[in-house]
Amino acid sequence: MPLHLPTPPANVPETVRAKLHALADDSRFSTPALRLAQRDQLEVSTPHQVFTIGLDDITSGAGLAAAQPVGWRYLVTAGGEVLASAETAQAPDGTPQPPQFNEGRFAAATATAVHAARALPILEKAAFELRLLRIPGLYLMALWLHSPATDLLVPLAPSPIGKEGQIVPPAQLFGDLARQARARSTAAPERPGDGGPPVP
Repeated sequence: MPLHLPTPPANVPETVRAKLHALADDSRFSTPALRLAQRDQLEVSTPHQVFTIGLDDITSGAGLAAAQPVGWRYLVTAGGEVLASAETAQAPDGTPQPPQFNEGRFAAATATAVHAARALPILEKAAFELRLLRIPGLYLMALWLHSPATDLLVPLAPSPIGKEGQIVPPAQLFGDLARQARARSTAAPERPGDGGPPVP
């Protein structure tokens, strides 16, 4: 069975495309790949819903049951090449907020992981929905393949626990993450003004 791409609310893709083309028309992209891309080739593809989990849920063992939907994400392509990701959250009234565009490594890692997931033998037996799991407190993003019967996670590079691009059962991944979270909580606190890696 093919990997199922969920259908976002009707106004979400329209909002993302409109912002993408408006920035391209006005040459207002600050990142190089989008700035140099031809406007008529820019498109969004591979919609997937974004979920987050907090550190408290990780340490308490809540797992995927604690995942909260926070928005929708697309891959931005030009001429078949993945240039960036576009992510939009929903306001309390349900309207999509203006999307954020990112040319970081997670965009390419997402495309690579999706391509690999489509070839998984397990997809011949069951349909999986494409999702994205983000754990900001540990700077982790993972492709989430969801079905009513089972869930599979694929950490995207760079990952704080390794296993980039590998299929990882949720129990194993959350066990690794819980150890990371406990290690961080017992480490010396940062001094005021110390910087950390950006939240993905």
